[in-house]
Amino acid sequence: MVKPQTYRYQNQNMKEIPWCSAVLTAANVIIFLVCQFTGDWLYIKGEFGAFYLIRSQEYYRLVTAMFLHADISHLVNNMILLYFGGEIVEKTIGSVRYLVLFFVSGICGNLLTAIYEVSTGMYFNSIGASGAVFGLIGGLLYLVITRKGYAAQISVRRMILMIALSLYSGFQSVRVNNAAHLGGLLSGFLITFILCHIGKNVGENHYHV
Repeated sequence: MVKPQTYRYQNQNMKEIPWCSAVLTAANVIIFLVCQFTGDWLYIKGEFGAFYLIRSQEYYRLVTAMFLHADISHLVNNMILLYFGGEIVEKTIGSVRYLVLFFVSGICGNLLTAIYEVSTGMYFNSIGASGAVFGLIGGLLYLVITRKGYAAQISVRRMILMIALSLYSGFQSVRVNNAAHLGGLLSGFLITFILCHIGKNVGENHYHV
């Protein structure tokens, strides 16, 4: 009689693991380690820039650049936000919507980067998961506002302060793609709004927290 209860307890624990956040974090770490042995090859093949998009039509770079990081501090900063912030979002809206949010906001961040490059004439190559990570932050902001503290008991004021400090830090730093940050943040907020309304219409349990 004990074994079925133990199995159900273990199964419940498995469901509580934010699998998408964990897998995405692990993928970024593994790719970074591979880059340490392959030199610039993966960076050259996967980095993003408006030039690649317009002249070469290499659209895959909108995604591949999200899994490349310049150094260990760049990687660690993004992965902390990806895992712990992503965990809250994933458990609130569900894994499928979480993946949509991550990839679409990351792509939107890179697209805004391309628009910024073309409009200013300042062309550069960029890498990093920051656009997607800021998309998760934008999604979390929407959840905090609509759930009024139920999303990990985070206040709206604290959330806005965290976002403001993150953006300020980016604008005060050199070689930081702030266009990707803003693009990811704004699109993440909007995408989460859309995804939550889709969930509300369907009536899935993930939406009703």
